[in-house]
Amino acid sequence: MKKIILLLLLSFVFFLTSCSITQQTYDFEHHGTDSIKTDSNFKYVGRNVMGKAKTTYYVSSYRKNKQEMAPDGLLSEAKSRLPELKDNQAYANLSIDVLETLNGKRAGATINIKEITIEVVVSADIIEYY
Repeated sequence: MKKIILLLLLSFVFFLTSCSITQQTYDFEHHGTDSIKTDSNFKYVGRNVMGKAKTTYYVSSYRKNKQEMAPDGLLSEAKSRLPELKDNQAYANLSIDVLETLNGKRAGATINIKEITIEVVVSADIIEYY
């Protein structure tokens, strides 16, 4: 009898915990060398430098919703984490990637979302004119 109760309890716990879902979407923009002076001599001094920013929004039905703060906006925060430019330098091949991750539990054909995470990654090359 104890084995049957234990088996039922374990299967109940399994059914409660096995229904979590993670869904991620991805979007990007790329800005090439259109806006910089390509008819002047330049050299690459940094390749694939990155700045990242992330925020998470916690959705709760029994508590107030919470969010990690990004006071200046995610894109602005990610850009501020890029290395500073020196004289005669510019960013080239700028890419902006946005990743959105939803975590929740399956409820039939829909998802009860518990947490939304948005991450912005700005990457670029640094060129220097001479």
